[in-house]
Amino acid sequence: MPTSCAALGAVMALIIGGGGTSIPEITLLASIFRTRLLVAFVATIFMVAVTAGYMFELIF
Repeated sequence: MPTSCAALGAVMALIIGGGGTSIPEITLLASIFRTRLLVAFVATIFMVAVTAGYMFELIF
């Protein structure tokens, strides 16, 4: 595999985080859920993205 400018784990975290916390999605969820639940959702997506990025770096 050719080397690239960004680490593969960082790219994986960006893909997961970007898809999970897009601006339209957060706006829609903010109109449905309370602030506390919305913050918990964003924090969960962030933690999953960071963990997946680290795991992807360890595996590949």
